Amino acid sequence: MASVARRETSLGHDDERELVELARRGDRDAAGALLERHELPVFRICRRLLPRGEDVEGAVQETLLRALRSLPGFSGDGSFGAWLAAIAVNLCRDRLRRRRLVPFLALETPDEDATDPLDLVSSSEPAPDRVAMAREAVVALRREVARLPRRQQEVFALRFFAGLDLEAIAGALSVDVGTVKTHLHRAVHRVRAAVEEAKP
Repeated sequence: MASVARRETSLGHDDERELVELARRGDRDAAGALLERHELPVFRICRRLLPRGEDVEGAVQETLLRALRSLPGFSGDGSFGAWLAAIAVNLCRDRLRRRRLVPFLALETPDEDATDPLDLVSSSEPAPDRVAMAREAVVALRREVARLPRRQQEVFALRFFAGLDLEAIAGALSVDVGTVKTHLHRAVHRVRAAVEEAKP
């Protein structure tokens, strides 16, 4: 399936606040600009939390539509990105419930335009044996992430694929920061141990 090209645009806190206010007052251009600038993190979340065969593009569009409809109710407390991430996570949960899938399935290597933090092979043409070892480590890492409990996968995806900080993740998942730290610590520990074990 062809993917719409995505770009990540950094947005200053004041710029984002201004766009949010304009969008809440019905400015369609501001709403479009705001959602476009956050589309890539939403795509990353949906791609990581939904299983193979699920319509990720559709999930992204549905997330953005839900956000657009709910925008007048956005209080402005916390970041817009965390609020949008919460909508994406909840939508993914809904889709998985409908499919009666409890655990999330394995993460896939994207052939998309986004940089994947799991891509451990540098572009400086390393020796073939190093490339092979790095690929084995990536496979082990993906396998272990796929085995994480659902909440740990969500925290992992929001931290490493959507780039949210701990407070934003806590807001997106409606938990406290301590809970986020616990889940993130456990997830990273398990993934790191799997990668270390895969090393020769």
